[in-house]
Amino acid sequence: MRFSSLDEWLRWQESCHPSAIDLGLPRVREVAERLGLLDTDATVVTVAGTNGKGTCVAALEALLLGAGRSCGVYSSPHILHYRERIRIQGHYASDEAICSAFEAIDQARDDISLTYFEFGTLAALYLFREAAASVWLLEVGLGGRLDATNIMDADIAVITSVALDHIEWLGPDRESIGREKAGICRPGVPLVCSDSEPPASVLQIAAELSCPLHHIGRDFGFAEEATGTQFWVGKQNSAPITTHLPKPSLAAALQVAQLLGLYTHLPVELFERVELAGRLQYVHWRARTVILDVAHNPAAFQYLAGQLHMRHPGERFVVVVAMMADKDLATSLNSFVDLASDWFLTIIADLPRAAPIEQLQRSLPAEANVKTAANVGEALTEAARSTSGPILVTGSFYTVAEAMRFLAGNAGIDQ
Repeated sequence: MRFSSLDEWLRWQESCHPSAIDLGLPRVREVAERLGLLDTDATVVTVAGTNGKGTCVAALEALLLGAGRSCGVYSSPHILHYRERIRIQGHYASDEAICSAFEAIDQARDDISLTYFEFGTLAALYLFREAAASVWLLEVGLGGRLDATNIMDADIAVITSVALDHIEWLGPDRESIGREKAGICRPGVPLVCSDSEPPASVLQIAAELSCPLHHIGRDFGFAEEATGTQFWVGKQNSAPITTHLPKPSLAAALQVAQLLGLYTHLPVELFERVELAGRLQYVHWRARTVILDVAHNPAAFQYLAGQLHMRHPGERFVVVVAMMADKDLATSLNSFVDLASDWFLTIIADLPRAAPIEQLQRSLPAEANVKTAANVGEALTEAARSTSGPILVTGSFYTVAEAMRFLAGNAGIDQ
């Protein structure tokens, strides 16, 4: 099958193969074998975790490129354009390259059905091979054990965090979720874990597979001097850290870099250039500070609240929020109760998973100062008109994407 544009390919994939967790990895593996993708000399690093995967991958990418290593990055979801999912040597793959990969996959699969995410995973691997990337960084989409990225045997596995999210797929507690995430482990392959209190299921699987475990707080971590300067500390060396990136995910990337033998002296200044769209992203719009963050589960909201308390002591925020109905809305939103002066609740149009405004409102305390809006753009406009203070936009990748599109098209976003 051939389409003239990437958008046409994606529309076809979405209509024929709904995006969902993969329940049949043998199908994906069969297509990968037909394409010769599984037999690679590249080093594969697979990163799983509830939160912090994207930060870990971006930081590790910076270290690899700084060391002169060629690398490919596969991450998800994207915010504005599908190209964001596939990077080679720090650059997004082109529409033409992705279309070419999709066409090759479609021909190889014959009558095998693939989901949207599986097509994308195979396309990334195809393009990494075409570019002869020496390291493949794979961010797990959902869980780990059944995720399409798990067709590749990792040379190093990373678990950044284990928290409650996607419980309908992964299980109702951290033990169940940890078991799914530890599905990326392979016998004898190092496991880097930056969750300070990993579930017993993760430790058990690592022990059963004889995985050398590198655990934050025991084998690597952070120390702080009396002056407030923080240092990453490993068993062999240490390095000062000044970046704003989340420390556990950064620590995991540094530990992987050590395992790969990239540096004897870690050039941590590389991290100063690492930026992740939609993660504590500050923009200026109509003389206002707008903060964009894709937090969408309780652990991410708690981390975001802690960062805002630290960066803006005593300040109150105007919170624009739209979330998915299958999330723990009350626990998430109540992390901001003492930070929010006003709430603007809205919804993502034409998205069945979006939580109705009424459901969001029921998740907030009765005394919360709540206003509603038909969409994110309207919420931002009303927030700018009727309130003061920084505006925080959060709740999902979809929410941040709508905000970015609106800000870019209205009075110019100034980053």
